Amino acid sequence: MLDEMSKLWKLADRRMDMNIFICDDEALAAEKMAEKVRNSVEQRHLNASVVKFTDVEKCMASFLERCDIAFFDVDMKPFNGIDLARKLHSTNPNAIIIFVTNYIEYAPTGYEVNAFRYLLKSEMENRLDRILEDALDEYKKRHQIVSFSVDAEHIEVPVHNILYLESEQRIMIMHLIQGDRLYHRFYASMTQMTAELEPMGFLRIQKSYLVNMEYIEALKYGQVRLTGGIVLKSSEKNHSEIKQRYSLWRAKNRWNIV
Repeated sequence: MLDEMSKLWKLADRRMDMNIFICDDEALAAEKMAEKVRNSVEQRHLNASVVKFTDVEKCMASFLERCDIAFFDVDMKPFNGIDLARKLHSTNPNAIIIFVTNYIEYAPTGYEVNAFRYLLKSEMENRLDRILEDALDEYKKRHQIVSFSVDAEHIEVPVHNILYLESEQRIMIMHLIQGDRLYHRFYASMTQMTAELEPMGFLRIQKSYLVNMEYIEALKYGQVRLTGGIVLKSSEKNHSEIKQRYSLWRAKNRWNIV
């Protein structure tokens, strides 16, 4: 038997202090990058702490779980930026990782830690501000929440934690990627949810399913496979449009070399 559910829900920002970590074993390069990042966040009137490291071991031993955005030089010793990113990713999977490098051949390794961007040092002067802007937009997206009530219980779910939504007539089932509960049920229309969540990176694959594109592992004709081995049926009639939308999102949001 279903619990009584509220018809009210909303999408809202979760306001949090932001921590930006910079690690480059070249002191001048680290200071230059830190200064640029500080100036950029100040111009945007953001509440952000910029922490600079020139010793990769000290950075690795720091409070990585507090890191929201990271700029890591790839070519460092005794551990390189890839090693540091692996530890950060295991400690805080939601951290936004930007690799700073002279060498594009490191790029494929970025898949392992879901790197957000690669910044070539030769392009830092012209590209850093744009990449930081993209990272801030991504940070905002990852800290948005869906808020609703079930049996007078107020519930907040980070958008980043939603795997997909499933519609059963007037009932919306929100399947989660992690947490104490695997799903929530509440009243909402799929049309409403689609309008609100598509700008956040969700894709409607048929009338009953709205999926978080971040967790798509494979998109084929008539089906979509999500993280955890979940396979959902998708619209065969609209396959070309679905594939195009996903391809455009992937090109924009997966790591890029700039």
